[in-house]
Amino acid sequence: MDWSNGYIINPDDFRNGQLLMSPFTSGYQFRNHKLWSNFLDDGLPYVTVDDRKFYITPSGTSALEAVLNQINPAPENEVWIVTTSGNHYISGCVTRTIEKFCRWSRQKTEKTKAILVNHEFGFVHDEVEKLTAHHLPLIEDCAYSMYSGKNGKKAGTVGDFAIFSMAKMFPVQAGGLIVSNRGLEFSGVCETNSRKYFKACFHYYQQQSEQIIDGRLKNFRLFEEKFGKAGLETRFEPQVGEVPGAFLFKAPGWPLDELKIFLQKQGIECSVFYGEDAFYLPCHQNMNVDHINYILTLIKFFKK
Repeated sequence: MDWSNGYIINPDDFRNGQLLMSPFTSGYQFRNHKLWSNFLDDGLPYVTVDDRKFYITPSGTSALEAVLNQINPAPENEVWIVTTSGNHYISGCVTRTIEKFCRWSRQKTEKTKAILVNHEFGFVHDEVEKLTAHHLPLIEDCAYSMYSGKNGKKAGTVGDFAIFSMAKMFPVQAGGLIVSNRGLEFSGVCETNSRKYFKACFHYYQQQSEQIIDGRLKNFRLFEEKFGKAGLETRFEPQVGEVPGAFLFKAPGWPLDELKIFLQKQGIECSVFYGEDAFYLPCHQNMNVDHINYILTLIKFFKK
């Protein structure tokens, strides 16, 4: 066990706090159980928001899998992955899902069957509309970007499909959503009981969208202020309409893989933004200044 600035560091196993990329914390499983038990399900496989059908799936990755089932690429085909930053980092859960069907690439080739645009951590890709000119199925990965938009357009409204992660936006342990801007249906992706659970949670937490947006923006600004005073520069700066799902900071020359291991041991879900000397941390509505001060204390302890 170690000690720094009024915090215990490296406690015994099972005595860590936990801070996830998701706003879920222990206790929410009981609230969500009550939501499920009191929810009157209409039996439909989707929820409707602004006249758009959001089909329920067990997770964000299962949403991507269902979309790829619709596109039906051949094994020799490729999915061209495009990201907001242009960095080559992409989550393994995305690439592993694509690999169930075909290959993936970071450039367009003669084998490209579909395009996946990753709106990284709530920061929206600038040129989604230009990608429609390729006349290929266009999937917008909005896992962290349910409430983000840019230049007057919401993320997930330009491509043929949009996929979302409920767990990255709401305090739930799983759950995904698919929107087809072509009007395609996605029935049978989620079994009845879990579908009812996710619909109950969605209906409840969707009503808190303004608080979710405000909380994430407020915490991002706190991160920016606190880390800036410590000489740590922000990697992404939210533009008007963007709602961050993580805080990324630049750390040139740092042993970032070691930082990841250290912070994860303290119960902080985080990782390296591979391909750059940068690192990402949770930033969501269920955090406050105490969480941010704690994370910064841990980072200073690691760096000393």
